[in-house]
Amino acid sequence: MITMSKVDLRRVDLNLLVALEVLLEECHITNSANRLNLSQPAMSRTLSRLRMAFDDPLLIRVPNGYERTERAENLAERLKGTLSQIRLTFARPTFDPTTASGVFKIGALDYAELVVLPAFMRTVTDNAPNMQIEIVRKDFYSIDEVLDGSADLSIGIVPDTAPKHCMVQKLFNDDYVCAMHKDHPLANSELTMDGYLEYPHATIHTGPSHGSVIDDTLEQLGHKRFIAKRSPHFITSLMTLEESNLMQSTAKRSALALQKAADLVVKELPFPMKPVTISQTWHARHNHNPSHIWFREQVALAAKAPPDDGGKRISRSPVTIEAGTPGGTPAGL
Repeated sequence: MITMSKVDLRRVDLNLLVALEVLLEECHITNSANRLNLSQPAMSRTLSRLRMAFDDPLLIRVPNGYERTERAENLAERLKGTLSQIRLTFARPTFDPTTASGVFKIGALDYAELVVLPAFMRTVTDNAPNMQIEIVRKDFYSIDEVLDGSADLSIGIVPDTAPKHCMVQKLFNDDYVCAMHKDHPLANSELTMDGYLEYPHATIHTGPSHGSVIDDTLEQLGHKRFIAKRSPHFITSLMTLEESNLMQSTAKRSALALQKAADLVVKELPFPMKPVTISQTWHARHNHNPSHIWFREQVALAAKAPPDDGGKRISRSPVTIEAGTPGGTPAGL
């Protein structure tokens, strides 16, 4: 019974395996040299090194050229699988959305689901018909779902101190506006500071500090509004302004997206507010993943659609993505 001894791969030049593959296929030194763009003397030296490495002639002279030894015959079969696996190991991963399947998870509040994901879903449905998108509930100022792996991507406001090991890409800025039902007493009037403060407000509360930016600004101006209702839901809160004197200061894109359905009147605020920046965030471990790159590109494209686009499609032809430059800005890396 023949036993195999262990080999210290640190002492083996694995490049010789490529030459061995060609030599065993051609059984001809000159032809092998031509395939490998080597001179005939260089190919002969390579064969000598192979013979020493395997302690076997590998190719022996016959009247019509060379033929493989018994060891070489066994190596030829084994070599095909070995080199195939090595090539696969070094091959760049690719992603073809037209044939891909699986689930891509996005952490998002209903705001992002309303203003970004409709256009995103049209693109995914058109170009990646077998992929599923799952929305993972998130806190406005948290990307825990990205850090713990329960979501592939998070869309929303990024904290001032971005978490380590994450990448951030800005999608767009959204202005604050004031929304009210069309039957509100101020619906047909210019919105002044006095009018803004006269009526009760609905506000969004999705985290320990969300909603306070407007109140902080008002406090700096020496004013205070009365908040009659707090809600964690952008869509529901705007949809339920009907039959009340409530007004809601909210992101412009969400107000415009629901303006027709909720019979809203959207007005500029009577005081200056910095726009809110919406970004997508992902863990650095996904940065060079071709499928992840493709989905991030689609989110970025969808975010460019105007908020009142009426459902227009974002044209995106199917492509195969290779691992490469992923884009995005490191956050705390």
